[in-house]
Amino acid sequence: MDQELDPYICGCIIEFLVRYSPDDMHIKKVIEAFPPLKPRPQLKKAVLLRTMRTEVNAGDVSEKILDVLEKIGCIDRNQGLPIPDSMKEAYCAVALECTVKYLPGDTDTCGAKYLDAVDRIWRGRIQELERSKASDLVFDQLKNRRLQVEAAATGDEDAVRCLSAINTRGYAIVSLRRYLREASGSMKPPVLEQACLKLGRLNLGS
Repeated sequence: MDQELDPYICGCIIEFLVRYSPDDMHIKKVIEAFPPLKPRPQLKKAVLLRTMRTEVNAGDVSEKILDVLEKIGCIDRNQGLPIPDSMKEAYCAVALECTVKYLPGDTDTCGAKYLDAVDRIWRGRIQELERSKASDLVFDQLKNRRLQVEAAATGDEDAVRCLSAINTRGYAIVSLRRYLREASGSMKPPVLEQACLKLGRLNLGS
């Protein structure tokens, strides 16, 4: 059966479902029924955006989203597309939430989790992005937030108060939704949608 399925058509079907079907399980079954594909950049991006949207709709803001945003940034860069400000802001907001959520409280356990998050996210992931200079996700606001995060890690009371006063989770979700709207709106329609529109115009003209 696999030999009868055109990989390009399979990719077009999956992209259409990923972008418009509300049923994750149905999409999973279709993907499993198709032969392995080498997805086009637009399909990869559509899958990543859906993954992120699923998390956001569930109210989750995890470090997994940082991975997704970095992958989308790589796809856009390879396609010669600019990184929108909304994406940079979303990345910064998620990084901040994934760190500051460990800040409240003054127990040893909470302090350890905060320091681990600073090491993992800001001194690890983000510092590597800065060094590589291969990502446009690094911008002034992200650098300024890093200074605040680092200051709080050293016990700077002003930095701790400033970060604790921010609704980082709410800010992250709002920023992510803004980016998702912009990213989805800027993508070309799926090939199947374009074909249907073209067919509709032909029928109207006949």
